[in-house]
Amino acid sequence: MTEQTKKISVPFYVFVGILLAIVAAILFYNAISKRNHMEEEAKKGSAPHDPIVRVVKPFLAPDTAILFLPGTIKGFRETNLYARVNGYVKNWYVDIGDLVKEGQLLAELETPELDQQLTQSRASMDLAKSSLDRVNSVTIEGAVSAQQKADRDGTYRTTAAQVSQLEAQKSFKRVVAPFSGTITSRNIDIGTLVNAGSSVSQQLFTIAQTSRLRIFVYVPQSFVRNISIGTEAEIFVQEISAKSITGRVTRTAGALNPDTRTMLVQVEFENPGQLYLPGMYAKVEFVVKRSVRTLMIPANTLIIRNEGPQVVTVTTDNIIALKKVIIGKDNGATLEISSGLKGDEQLVTNASLDLSEGLKVAIAQTPVKK
Repeated sequence: MTEQTKKISVPFYVFVGILLAIVAAILFYNAISKRNHMEEEAKKGSAPHDPIVRVVKPFLAPDTAILFLPGTIKGFRETNLYARVNGYVKNWYVDIGDLVKEGQLLAELETPELDQQLTQSRASMDLAKSSLDRVNSVTIEGAVSAQQKADRDGTYRTTAAQVSQLEAQKSFKRVVAPFSGTITSRNIDIGTLVNAGSSVSQQLFTIAQTSRLRIFVYVPQSFVRNISIGTEAEIFVQEISAKSITGRVTRTAGALNPDTRTMLVQVEFENPGQLYLPGMYAKVEFVVKRSVRTLMIPANTLIIRNEGPQVVTVTTDNIIALKKVIIGKDNGATLEISSGLKGDEQLVTNASLDLSEGLKVAIAQTPVKK
């Protein structure tokens, strides 16, 4: 190695040594910093922390409430027709679906027994009339007593009354429509034996007036005071149209069923085009004004434990407190609370079973929506 080479190598080696020292110092500093950071994180992880919960507040129910009730549509007038005399069906003139007018002949009956009774009664009446005429024709004073005349007159009147009664029964051989409407059932055919009475097996026809219909619904006790005669109602039948038809309350029972705590209400509505049919299932909507505005809470704030329905609240000191509540109405996503809350509570949503009375918690900060 020459003298000149030695002069060049010494500074080079010094520079490399300094560079290596700097790199070693940097690596050592990074290792120390990483170690300190890990120790701090470990301390934070081992330190106890309060559970974080999300809270909402109760809110007032709207001024009005929408009440949906199920019901069955019936004809404005609807009745079963029965025979008033014993006999056989001679003929029938209408069938199911036929529109009939009031007084229209629906069927005729053969009544041989009634006809025979009427013939006998007429014969008895004629005989009594002849006997009465004979005593009345006697002009000799004292030949016929007043008692005899009274007896003959009474016999005649009795037989005449029997004839009138049988003639009235004979008129029932003609079965006529009591009002205009639609025949919804026919249970007879020619030759069918019918008996006077109202047993189910002896129904001749069923007739319903469908130009105007009615529907019966049962209103819960909490809304009874909001429903009165004249209250509007919207009637929905899903199979007909998404639109509703408007009706009005025409009658209320005026008393509640003690078993269900509901009141029977009758709603009537016009049936243009005969679209709605008796027997259809419908939903009736009432929009009622609340007499008392109740508090409402989201359904996910309610918990059910052995003590019954409860909500988990957070006090101003961030302490858990359980409160019992009474549910007035379940709307699905929300609940109406009739008792148990004041309105200023902070309610925990989706509360877990770990949140016990007296536990300290932290309230999550809801991000501000831009």
